[in-house]
This record gives sequence, C-alpha cells and structure tokens, in this order.
Amino acid sequence: MNTSTQTTAVWPTTPAHRVEIAPALQRQRAQADPSRPRWHVTPPWGWLNDPNGLSVHPGPDGEPVIHLFYQHNSHAPVHELNEWGHQVSTDLVHWRDLPVALSPGPEGPDAGGCWSGVVVDDLRSDGSRVPTMIYSGQADRPTQTACLAVAEPGDPWLTRWVKEAEANPVIDTARRSVGLDLPVMRDHSVWRENGRWYQVMGSGLPGQGRDGAQGGAALCFSSEDLRTWIYEGPLAVGDGDVSTTGTVWECPDLARLPGPGGEVDVLTVSAWHEEATMRSMWMTGRRTGTRMEVDLVGRCDLGENYFYAPQSLALPDGRRVVIGWMQPNAVEARRLAVGWAGSMSIPRRMSIADDGTVRFAPVAEVRSLRTRRLVEADGEGAGPVRLRGDSLDLVLTGRLERVGDGVVIDLAVSADGSRRTRLSLERAADPADGARGQGAWTGRLRLDRSASAEPGAPWAGRETAELSGPVPLGPRGEVDLRLLLDRSSLEVFVSGQPLSARLGVDPADQGVVVDAGALADARLEAWEMGEAYSAGRLGAAPRACAQP
Repeated sequence: MNTSTQTTAVWPTTPAHRVEIAPALQRQRAQADPSRPRWHVTPPWGWLNDPNGLSVHPGPDGEPVIHLFYQHNSHAPVHELNEWGHQVSTDLVHWRDLPVALSPGPEGPDAGGCWSGVVVDDLRSDGSRVPTMIYSGQADRPTQTACLAVAEPGDPWLTRWVKEAEANPVIDTARRSVGLDLPVMRDHSVWRENGRWYQVMGSGLPGQGRDGAQGGAALCFSSEDLRTWIYEGPLAVGDGDVSTTGTVWECPDLARLPGPGGEVDVLTVSAWHEEATMRSMWMTGRRTGTRMEVDLVGRCDLGENYFYAPQSLALPDGRRVVIGWMQPNAVEARRLAVGWAGSMSIPRRMSIADDGTVRFAPVAEVRSLRTRRLVEADGEGAGPVRLRGDSLDLVLTGRLERVGDGVVIDLAVSADGSRRTRLSLERAADPADGARGQGAWTGRLRLDRSASAEPGAPWAGRETAELSGPVPLGPRGEVDLRLLLDRSSLEVFVSGQPLSARLGVDPADQGVVVDAGALADARLEAWEMGEAYSAGRLGAAPRACAQP
C-alpha cells in the first residue's frame, strides 16, 4: 500500500534524505512506552503498516510455521521507503521477530520502496515448491509495478530472498501493461486455478463509477509462470462513492468461503480517496473466471481505517483467517519519541453468516493469552461492575429486550472520573422485512473518545471522532459482545461485527465500568492478558502451537 498518486518518485531514495534513528535507541524507546500493545503484533522498533506475505511453510522440523511479513521502516517510526519486516508464529498469537526480509534497491523498479504484496509457492517442473514474493515496486514511474523475489533454498525460516532483476518488473506500469493512464496500480492477491496463475492489483478506473465518477477497481491478470502476465480486465469495479467505496481500491484480497447456500467468493478491498485511507470493505458474490458478480457489500470494521489493508490466509486446518493494520493515532513527534508506530489486529476467523454477511471473530488461540480471571458475574438490574486493567479480554452476553435498551462500558477511566472512553451498544430497531445485509441489523455500536484525554496531553490521540455503525443482534435482541483491550489498542466484536480503534489515553487511567443493567440474563467475564513476545524479543524461539 502506498499513499500517493504522484507521477514521480514519492519517497526519498537515498539514506541522506531520510529520517534515521539508531535501532538501539528506537528499541529502547519502544520497550519503555506504556502505550505499546503487549499482545498485538508490533514492530521491534520503527514503522509498521500493511500485512504482507501471510503464508504457511514448513519450519526446520517440518512442522508448519506462519509467516507474517509487513510494511516496515526500520530506520525510524515514519512512513518512508518501506521494507518488508518479518515475524513468525506457530499459534497465531505468540510471535518471534526475524531480520528484514526485503529492502529497496539503490535503483530499479523498487528504488522508492518495496510495497505491499503476497507470498505464494511457485510450482517448478521438478515438483518442488519455491516460496515467491510478488510485491509492488515504487520508483520514478507513472504507477507502481509488480516485482518478484524468490526464497533462497535451504532456509526454512525464509530470511533470504533474491530479486529476479532480469524479470522485474513482471507487470509494468498501467500504461504499458493495461493500456490506460491510471492514477495508481498497486498491491496484489495471487492464486492458482486450472493450471494457471491469476492475480488482481488495486487501482481506480476513471469514468467507470456511477455518474461517470472514478470507481475503485481490482484489475485481473493471468500467467503461466508468475513472470509473464496478460491483462484480463477488471475483476470488479466500484461505484466511486467517496463516502463508502472510494475512488481507488488498495490491497485487494480474494477468498472463497462456505456459505449457507454453497461456496461464496469474498473480495476485500481498502477504499482510498485523495490521499486518505478510508475503510476496508467486503464484497460477496460469485466469480466466474476473471469476472465477479457482486451481491452484497459491507464494512469489514466499524473502526474505519483502524482495520486497513487486511490480508487473509487459509490454514491447514481449513480456517480462513485475516489480519489487518491498526493505524497509529498520534502525531509524528509522538511516534519519534516512543520509537514505534502501528500494530496489527488480532488474527480473525472469517465466515459467512446465515444472512449472507461476512463475520469476523478472534481466533480461538487468543484465549491462551488469558492469565488471571478478574470477573465472573451473572444477573440483571444490579449496579455497575467495576474493575481495573489495560490488558483485558471481556465477554458480555444477554438480551436487550426492547428498542432503546442498551449497555455501556467505560474504559480508561481516570481516578476522578473526568476522563473515560465510552463504548455503548443499543438495540436500535426491530427486525425489518425485506432488508438485506448490514442494513438489516438491529443493533448500534458506538465508541466515544471525546473525553479520553486532556487536550494537549502527550498521549492524547490525534483522532477522537466517534466511531459507530450497525451490528447484528439475535431475533430476541441477543447480545454476544467481546472486548479486547491491549493498552492503546481496542477491538470489539458484536456477533462477528468488529469495531477497532486506537486509543489516546493516560497509561495511569485503568478504570473499567460495565453497566449492563438493561441486559436480561446478563453474564460478564473478564481476564487479564499475558504477553505475545518472549523477553528480549529478537532471538526468542516460537511457542508451541495451540489447538484450534
């Protein structure tokens, strides 16, 4: 993922023009920051954005290892000249840092940055499988290009990669490969089908949206060998609505999931418009070859761009999981002061619900991070439940029996009560006949960050706007809410619809108040959470794999 449509090199291409801070100093600052998440993927230091190359490969002992590459700047916690950072796990929740896997060249198609992409297994004629990166290269060209690198043999941790200089770029600029002058063309989803490779790249097609607007687009290509690609046309095109689907689609990801009436194709994209990362969207329908007929469209996350550029992976056990980028919510001076910026969401399992919408839930392995139980309470009509903590897994169930009934959870409450971050869930409507998709849901979830910190406080967030949207309740108003709080990282799930956000709060504000008096048959449980990284991080061994 890039953040510009300029036709010249966007980022500085020489170290002399870059912000650079010694890694040891960045690491020292990052480890000391009390706002840094403890069990969400973060960089050891520096900048993190899009997940890349999410894949599974045999480790040194032959057992499967999950690889997460990501957009990274190891020189400073700012968005410049991105590399591919690298972490591995055997259970999706405990992670180990590995060295930077891919860096921009001094010249050539990726001299301005190695941007987002994927890792697939190239099938060679001798039957071997060679892990292969396909990524977006940024240089002084009208659009980004597709580049390729292969893993060196004999390296089960996939720490050494070789760019195929003679082949790169394997897909040239939009003018050369598509035959159109497009504003952008970047990011990749690649799959093999019927003996041929296919991929989509994110873009925008002028004049193809509603009323002649530019519509976001997923452009499809095919190849026999991952190196020579033919443009097949757009897989899907958006309506160009700047309030929803945007004018450019970034980070397309294509998956196929079982649904109530058979298999369903799911395309996720990240909507972008005029330098702004807007939100991630899902689209369901049926793909025939290189075209997809879209049926339903919805928001992946009510937190807008706090769950961005999601990339999914089919696990060996059959689950489809997805990870997204949780953007930072601080000014650049604050990021430089704390030595890190950006984290990932908790891995989420994707599924299709009976109403045809896409739902997301924390993977089961997240429960292995629970340490001490803080609350276990049943009943209704009682006074608010109070606890403390900034690293919590909280589960609340029950029923909102009447329209207008709701529950309120205050987080990061200060000792004097003047500061708090308020989450509220309301039964907003009764079921309506004929409504489809997220528009048929009867709940409303809101996050109010307006009183999270004193204005001008060093930890105050740059963004405090309310985040809200529809969530599914059961036919009798049943509530299934799960809240994951990890210092400055918040993820809330209501029956599979997430709301993610970054919180700017005083680390000393750790009060939590749950008011569920309107919830019939209420049940509340909460646990403290442990660490995702071993002490010292670099060089730590991966943890044993948890059972799903």
